[in-house]
Amino acid sequence: MPLPSKQDITDLVRDKKTKLPTLPVVMNNIIATARDKNTSARDLAGFITKDQAISARVLKIANSPYYGMSSKIDSISRAIVVIGFREVISLALATGVITSLPKNTLMDMKALWKHSIGTGFASKIILDKTGKKADESTMLIGLLHDLGKVIFSIYFPDEYAGILEKASINNQALNELEKDGMGMDHAELAGSIMEHWKFPSRIIEPIRYHHEPHTCPGKFKHMAMVLSTADFICHQAYIGNSGNQKVKKDNKILASIGMCSDDILPLTRTLKHEEHNIEYFLEAIE
Repeated sequence: MPLPSKQDITDLVRDKKTKLPTLPVVMNNIIATARDKNTSARDLAGFITKDQAISARVLKIANSPYYGMSSKIDSISRAIVVIGFREVISLALATGVITSLPKNTLMDMKALWKHSIGTGFASKIILDKTGKKADESTMLIGLLHDLGKVIFSIYFPDEYAGILEKASINNQALNELEKDGMGMDHAELAGSIMEHWKFPSRIIEPIRYHHEPHTCPGKFKHMAMVLSTADFICHQAYIGNSGNQKVKKDNKILASIGMCSDDILPLTRTLKHEEHNIEYFLEAIE
């Protein structure tokens, strides 16, 4: 069976009649909120509370050990006040995307999302280590960085199964095999999907370039490098399973974000100690 071309995949994303997963109406309102600086906290709370499932998941995550709140957050309005307007947007987007995608694909979705959440945790750990402040997009970027793998496995299951098998047998980098076989890798595909969904650039670009962060546009480059390193650390900690058997460490990237090779093992141990919190986050978001 011939592999799909890059044009085939691009057409899948651009075709208005495509069967790409569609986001709930409330998600479109939340994405518009993320792009509009004039939307009020009251508007945001109104959008989210209209969807009971998303609202419940956002509240469960807001009360998770990740945020470490001393008192219970019992409403979306309260969550906005306590953890922040844009943080709540990110949580709502994460839960909305994950619950909009099929749970049964050729990949182990639970293991993939666990890896993705672990990468979000690792990104925060790296930013803390290097004296930078994690912002409201940090976890969401980690959570969605492997979205392209999900789309490949849904729409090109037979072809992608062959690529996954080849990566496993030959211990090759999955993104390189994707590019060789399909003309684009999962990072580029994720960027295209999120453009289709009208996500903000600050979320799209680090994900699109996380396997080639040196080529990322200037103001998003640092986060692309953090994400690339977080992905590597999460693999080192064996948190979940991304389907990728070979993730490379890049010393130039480490230097660019204020780290060195000696930092990898301590940060890997720190992330491993967070595994129970990662599992709680996963349970809340599914």
